[in-house]
Amino acid sequence: MSSGRETAGATGPDAAELVCDRCGDPVPPERVIRLSSEPCSELANRYAAVSRAYCPDCVAGIGMLGFAVETRARSSARSD
Repeated sequence: MSSGRETAGATGPDAAELVCDRCGDPVPPERVIRLSSEPCSELANRYAAVSRAYCPDCVAGIGMLGFAVETRARSSARSD
């Protein structure tokens, strides 16, 4: 899989979607999450800096997406 690929059959700039680098599913541009890494100077000769596009589900699945404090406070303030 290649990050930033456009899905087959997309027509025009608004129809283009990125493909999640983990699951391969198309992701609308407004839902894409980019994760980047840059190796420390000691590892720069072994590893390259990378940036990949992922869907929110995959980012959550690898533990890199947390809930906003406001969202939790709002949902816990429900009255039954």
